[in-house]
Amino acid sequence: MAQEVRPRCRNRHAGLPPALFLLLTAFYLLTMSGHTYSSDEETMYVVTRQIALLGDVEMQVEPGEPVAALRRGIDNRLFSPYGILPSLVALPLFALATLAGTPDTAAFDYATRLAVMATNGPVTAATAALLAAWALRLGARRSTAVALALLYGLCTFAWPYARTFFSEPLTALLLLAAVERAHAARSSQRRAWPLLLSGVAAGLLVTTRIAGGVALPLIALYVVWPDARTALRLRGIITNGIVAGFWWGVGLLPGLLLLVGYNLLRFGMVVATGYGSEKQLFITPLLEGLYGLLLSPGKSVFLFAPPILLALPGALLLWRRYPGVVLLALGMFAVHVGLYARWIAWSGGAWGPRFLLPTVPLLILLAGAAFDRHLAGRRVGAGRVAAGLLGSIGFLGALGGVLVNFDTYLNTPVTEQRRVYEPLGTPLLVHWQILADRIQRYTLTAGHCALEAGFFAPEEATLLPRRSGAGSEVVCRLPTAALLTLTLNDGRPPSVPGSNLLFYLDDYYIPADTAGQSRSYTLLLSPGDLSLRLEAQTWNPRTAGFSNRDDDLGIVITAAQIRATDGGELPLIDRAIAPLPEHPRYRFAWYYERHNQHLFDHWAWYLPRMGLPAGVARTISITIGVTAAGLLLVGGGFLLCGQRRESAVRERLSRGLRRCGT
Repeated sequence: MAQEVRPRCRNRHAGLPPALFLLLTAFYLLTMSGHTYSSDEETMYVVTRQIALLGDVEMQVEPGEPVAALRRGIDNRLFSPYGILPSLVALPLFALATLAGTPDTAAFDYATRLAVMATNGPVTAATAALLAAWALRLGARRSTAVALALLYGLCTFAWPYARTFFSEPLTALLLLAAVERAHAARSSQRRAWPLLLSGVAAGLLVTTRIAGGVALPLIALYVVWPDARTALRLRGIITNGIVAGFWWGVGLLPGLLLLVGYNLLRFGMVVATGYGSEKQLFITPLLEGLYGLLLSPGKSVFLFAPPILLALPGALLLWRRYPGVVLLALGMFAVHVGLYARWIAWSGGAWGPRFLLPTVPLLILLAGAAFDRHLAGRRVGAGRVAAGLLGSIGFLGALGGVLVNFDTYLNTPVTEQRRVYEPLGTPLLVHWQILADRIQRYTLTAGHCALEAGFFAPEEATLLPRRSGAGSEVVCRLPTAALLTLTLNDGRPPSVPGSNLLFYLDDYYIPADTAGQSRSYTLLLSPGDLSLRLEAQTWNPRTAGFSNRDDDLGIVITAAQIRATDGGELPLIDRAIAPLPEHPRYRFAWYYERHNQHLFDHWAWYLPRMGLPAGVARTISITIGVTAAGLLLVGGGFLLCGQRRESAVRERLSRGLRRCGT
């Protein structure tokens, strides 16, 4: 009876990885930001756009468009130096988003970027699901597999990067797939298929990030290394290595052919990658890079992915059963750390140690043995407590990287020394400080006035003076009547027409004196919540030949004072968000400009402020909501069916054992 149940027992968790994939994809969709964070992402986005609209990979960009350093190739044309695969993976979502509008419109610009930025959500969800599937095959419990997926997906810096278009999330998926399939080949009666898939994933690594090639020798060695069945027979060792290496090598071909084809398209050479000049930039002292990646407060992989602290005890517990997996996982981590510790930009910018993200799933797998008695071969109660504690810390750290745009802190006038090496300057703490400050500004209930939408960043390190746009708003919350005194200046050359300033207090028009450059106004404000709107005729410094600044400027508020009628002075606070730049290429920095008081780094915050037609904005919002709801329902169904199947198998097994006992 037991023999009849066993095959079903092996498949009783078959629905768990798909369920985790769908549920995490829905979660990432709901928590995405919808915008790029770096010129690297913008470059890969442009490649996607060029392929989708023109069928070409040439970088046709306008002056000032925020792309990374491009490379001259065939016919002196400009090309991206980055891997082609992320841009290809994003094509279906880009094509879907083109329905929002025609090129060179605000709707098209925002919708296509939002869609492309959603790409890494499913990629990260697939990585977490594959991690759970591998843990189950190694003998982990169902609850452990779920925990590993959630630890990786929500409690490490994988979550903030699932909201970006960086190439590291896709690299992590391909690396995990290549290693997992290589391991599966060792226990499979038909080894060719898993070896082929491992080779395909490994070959695609170099089309995602050329540096991903550092993993290939380790995977190849694992593939040809003899397993327990052939270790004692020389002939078996040779035959096993040749056959395994052949099938794995065949799997490499699609990725290598894609890489060669892309190189020929760009540079007319098989081996040219666009990174030739950067091989001279491995100049960071090794100890400095190692300290930064492993121990520094602002970049340590153990601080940005706390659950991997269990990888070492987990490796010791897993060693007896799966020494090859342990060696391969730790080896991958070591070679990546060794490679990037010498790189001039070892920190990777962005959030945490970006370049080490591809190795985190393998370390999370090892960590599973620290709190799963089936993997460890012993009771691990303390491991479960440690996993819960480290997971909670990791979740809070990742959440800080999600709620606040990490570029905001990177662009504050703070030294790299403080951001990376000083404990109180780590983004893990500062992001929560930024968020707390913004929440306080938006929820302040005491008497105050606030600069709201329509004000540009101050030109000095003070709240005022500050330029307005065509329409700007000052919002006041007053417990008593107060006098608001504003000193304004047109702040424009005499050759430019005046501002023709208009005042609106709530819905009431207030006459304004438009004569002269500088003038003051004193308004008596009644108690309650009031909105003062300033409308001005704008001028553009670039169009006027005054400077290179390309913004439509209104007036300048040079001073402001709010004094209650009882004599007390009330504060003026900053909640200002600058006008959205008219041209799409200038919107890149609008999301993270440190003076823009965006409450959350989330698509639902930006969508009403993007200047889109109401119908387009509504369609985007409904599409995201309906898609996420559908994924949650289907994923929940998979999860529920899996639990019922497991309960049924346990009941059958229990009945079989009782019969055997009788």
